[in-house]
Amino acid sequence: MIELTFIMGVLIFLMTAALTSRHLYSFSMKSYSRQITAHFGFKVSELHYSYDQMIYFISLPTTLPYVKSAVKEDLVIEQDYSSFFYPVLKGIRISLNDKGQKLYLAYLPIGNFRLPHLDKLQNDGQIDEQTYLKISISKLLHPKTLQEVREEVYKQLQVGRY
Repeated sequence: MIELTFIMGVLIFLMTAALTSRHLYSFSMKSYSRQITAHFGFKVSELHYSYDQMIYFISLPTTLPYVKSAVKEDLVIEQDYSSFFYPVLKGIRISLNDKGQKLYLAYLPIGNFRLPHLDKLQNDGQIDEQTYLKISISKLLHPKTLQEVREEVYKQLQVGRY
């Protein structure tokens, strides 16, 4: 009976850790970013960013009929983490669900998610690479940013890059 209780306790602990680790990771990035940005007098939501380094897996603009006829709401954004227990955001994937099939359209690695204001602060030596990364993760996880990324990918699919 003691062994069963121990095994159940370990399983519950592992499930709780796996289910809450990403939320706690996101919370810690946002909290850290708020502290740093308050020190420098700006907000994460005010930062501008660049889509230049987004990787597309199909040619732009596309001629694929099911991609061309897709609506913006059909685009799904998934966060790509390194693991369940010690998550680190690697980037975001944008895919299209078409009749149960998932077609990956684009990927934005976190290392390529550039924020010009942070570039300036880093160049001046006021922040380091880790601080830059944590603030950019916070910005990329913001719901408004994710919606803007979805709109940008949709626009690129319909119109093209240039």
